[in-house]
Amino acid sequence: MKTPVTAPFGQWKSPISSTLLGADGVLFESVATSNGKVYVVEGRPKEEGRGCIVDYSGPEAHDILPTNYDAGTKVHEYGGASMIAFNGYIVFTDRKAQDLHRLDPSTGQVEQITKTDAALRYACTSATGSLADEQPGWLLAIEEDHSKPSPSEVRNRLVAVNLQTKEIVNVASGDDFYSAAQFSPDGSRVCWTQWSHPDMPWTGARLYVAKWNNGEVADVHLLAGAPEKESVSQPRWGVDNTLYYTSDVSGYWQLYRCHIDTLRSERVALDGLEDVDFSQPDSRLGNCTYVGLTQTSMIASYTKNARWSFILIDLSNDSWQEMNIPVTDTIMLADTPLSETKIALLGSSETSLNTLFTLDIAETAKLDALKVTSEFRMPVSLISKPEHFSFPRVHGEHLEGKAHAIFYPPQNPDYQAPSGTLPPLIVCLHGGPTSQTGTGLNITDQYWTSRGYAVVWVNYGGSSGYGRAYRDILNGQWGVLDTADTASCVSYLASSGRIDPNGVGIRGGSAGGYIVLQALCDYPSLFAGGNSLYGIGNVRALCEDTHKFESHYAFALLFEPGASEDDKARIFRERSPCFKADKITAPLLLLQGDMDRVVPLNQAEEMVEVMKKAGREAKLVIFRGEGHGFRQAKSRIDAVEEEEKWWKKALLGMGE
Repeated sequence: MKTPVTAPFGQWKSPISSTLLGADGVLFESVATSNGKVYVVEGRPKEEGRGCIVDYSGPEAHDILPTNYDAGTKVHEYGGASMIAFNGYIVFTDRKAQDLHRLDPSTGQVEQITKTDAALRYACTSATGSLADEQPGWLLAIEEDHSKPSPSEVRNRLVAVNLQTKEIVNVASGDDFYSAAQFSPDGSRVCWTQWSHPDMPWTGARLYVAKWNNGEVADVHLLAGAPEKESVSQPRWGVDNTLYYTSDVSGYWQLYRCHIDTLRSERVALDGLEDVDFSQPDSRLGNCTYVGLTQTSMIASYTKNARWSFILIDLSNDSWQEMNIPVTDTIMLADTPLSETKIALLGSSETSLNTLFTLDIAETAKLDALKVTSEFRMPVSLISKPEHFSFPRVHGEHLEGKAHAIFYPPQNPDYQAPSGTLPPLIVCLHGGPTSQTGTGLNITDQYWTSRGYAVVWVNYGGSSGYGRAYRDILNGQWGVLDTADTASCVSYLASSGRIDPNGVGIRGGSAGGYIVLQALCDYPSLFAGGNSLYGIGNVRALCEDTHKFESHYAFALLFEPGASEDDKARIFRERSPCFKADKITAPLLLLQGDMDRVVPLNQAEEMVEVMKKAGREAKLVIFRGEGHGFRQAKSRIDAVEEEEKWWKKALLGMGE
């Protein structure tokens, strides 16, 4: 056995390179099935982030989308659901035109379906009838009209598209947003969710069902959901036309069924699973965590303590059994089964990167891997295993209850640190803020741990996966409670002797980048460096300049109900790092795309300007052609290398 080399934490050599992180492999964006075939949209950094549709049904994968197309929708800015598969065909949105197209996987032939104004965006969610030439068929799609650029003037509606005539008819309009529209298996009904500001889909989405007759909708009924009180997600038809969905009316996203003839709903009573979430925030379209197999069987996944598990449900009596499937994170199921015993899904685990699987339960549960996002085979001995833990709140005014985090210790079998030393810590913060970090293998985390850094992901108050009360605790406290939870996590790890308290860096993207800036301002003594990726420095400017989907999101997070205009002005200023940058003592790196519509470039530019005026150290790196997150290989590589130089300087004192 090779004797480990003794070297300081943070200076270990690793086989995980910046090129491996940024350019190698693909990013899975969605999965769909039809006629026993499995299709995936792969985001490819080496192709400028192009979304390619790939057929993984045979012994070898085949690209079936011609190279002049890029599968991806910009609806709600975050997209998702850029394709569906139905009756042997695929309908997808092309990223450039944002129109719907039909793809014949057998020939690669593409036909444009919608040929509308360039200001219109589409995301197809369901189909009925035939998609073949000269045959009657319909699509359900979200239409987003950007003909007037102001977020308040963007219009969304649910439409149906006649594939023969290309006629577009209105199904539902008047609310601010629509999602998850589905035809019933017999084509007689449609369902969908909708909501309006100030709600987000995870605070108050409503579920509707209606009769469908060849382009006409009748007998529209509200089934579940209430503004600011109940979030309904993932409506999905069973094979017998029973309608299933998830609702958090109980405090957790639980499964419900609706008997469509009587419009009577009831919870799928899974004893012992009342305190788990069967869904997750619909920040992107196409969320799918459960799928019906037969009239009496369903595969569902749920999350608890940042770990997803799979169960098989007998719908005849609501009994269930754990499947013990080694897929625990980044869960996305194809919403149509491959057979009565088989599904396709995307997911990762503590020891495997995001993977395309098929799962067959015909006899014993059989999980087959079809494609892994990276060709890099990470040695098991190199993997840092996650530890989910809860910690007390010791910073801030809200000290009740506990917050949660996932810790990764340094791990590299070729190295050991000098005796008596402790590792530097990189604190990571997810975006959202109504999101969650799970325990799946993330090659970026392993990039740092294999170099001798410890990593912790904070699921601060407001994160999903711990029930609605934990999500709602951030209301009125954005930038305060989440920041204090982050500081409490650092103090907990330091007091338990697991990290070097003088070598703590903090990084995060979007809302996570906002916490980075807030934490550097409010708890400067805890942090030796920061990296804000497209983070928010001025919350008032964000509210005035962000896209429609999130244009009211911040208000409930910032203000208590009934707040006066004076209170709002005060809070805007108190919660904006750009007005207190003089409190920052740590060097700050900012990474930002110039095409970002979610958090515009001017946020980072203003933060750098005020930092430098205050005599503080800040560096802004702008990535041309990038939006909210980096898709291109060069951008992804450069971002990692810039960050590593920053940590060496800020946390290790090694200079650039």
